[in-house]
Amino acid sequence: MKSTAAGIVMTALIATGIVPADAASSDGTPWSFPVTNTVNGQEAPGTWTPLPKADIKKPWKICVLFPHMKDPYWLAADYGIVNEAQRQNVNVQVYEAGGYTNLSTQLNQMDNCISQKFDAIILGAISGDGVSAQIRKAEAAGIPVIDFVNGVSEPKTAAHALVSFYDLAYQTGKYVVQTFGDSSPKVGFFPGPQGASWSDAAVKGFNDAIKGSKVTIVDTRRGDTGMNVQLSLIQNAMQAYPDMNFIVGVDIAAQAGAVAVRNSHKAGDIKVMAFDIIPGVYQDIAKGETAGSPSDFTVIQGRMAVDMALRLLEKAPMQANRSGPAPVMVTKDKQASLQWDTMFAPKDFSATYEVKAK
Repeated sequence: MKSTAAGIVMTALIATGIVPADAASSDGTPWSFPVTNTVNGQEAPGTWTPLPKADIKKPWKICVLFPHMKDPYWLAADYGIVNEAQRQNVNVQVYEAGGYTNLSTQLNQMDNCISQKFDAIILGAISGDGVSAQIRKAEAAGIPVIDFVNGVSEPKTAAHALVSFYDLAYQTGKYVVQTFGDSSPKVGFFPGPQGASWSDAAVKGFNDAIKGSKVTIVDTRRGDTGMNVQLSLIQNAMQAYPDMNFIVGVDIAAQAGAVAVRNSHKAGDIKVMAFDIIPGVYQDIAKGETAGSPSDFTVIQGRMAVDMALRLLEKAPMQANRSGPAPVMVTKDKQASLQWDTMFAPKDFSATYEVKAK
């Protein structure tokens, strides 16, 4: 899909007065995107535009740390970072820890990035609290750390390129209440791994959104974001709670939920929603097997993380040290107005672990 402003003019954004400019830049052209900036605890709409290429004085070296690369969400993050690094002609090295149970692996990888004297670190943290010591160590070595996607608690973190999972899950919860609330949904909730900051935030956001409504959570089950893990959790919950008529979860859980519902021949009895989106969920929405999901525009978050790193290294101004794309609820009737490569990697993109500046 081509990178045009018209391709991403979305009804929900227009309604807020935020109209995106040229977005994706897979062809090397500049981009900008509507965002929510957080300054002194206050959120405000804005438009993020990266540094002009002429302002980047050297081929900086950026280390990128992911929890894993085993699902399309992190592949989209990889694409955003890699493509922006190529566009701006800087070096990137990507490491992935293999899953949310491998915090020690990620800490060792971060130590390696510090000892190899990378210029900046983009960190998709396995644990928001567990990486604090390494963030302080990097900052003490003069290496800025950009908190990416998952969220960290360390105040010395230089910048944050992310969308709040509290907000995403809250938006999903409100949609369930407003669209299906009168039918008193009984929800099985599958928010991802215990202790991951983003997952814990999603639990709070969804619970806050349904407070005082007719929506009831009958079961919450936590686990790693692998398809087999989530499918097992959902199938067990469906057996334990035969009156459960709604599945809500993290992207891969929603995709697994659609499979479980289809396999159990309960397509008319159980509805599915996600609180963030991957291609499988997007396709399930198109088929009518999933009701909807907000998009956090993962590719754009990756581009923003690279730009934040470059602004910090070039000592260039930044409109906010915490910012992320303005999320939009994706439903079947909204899909035609959304641009694929602001949310997902192109279908022919393979995981890329290294970018070398020319």
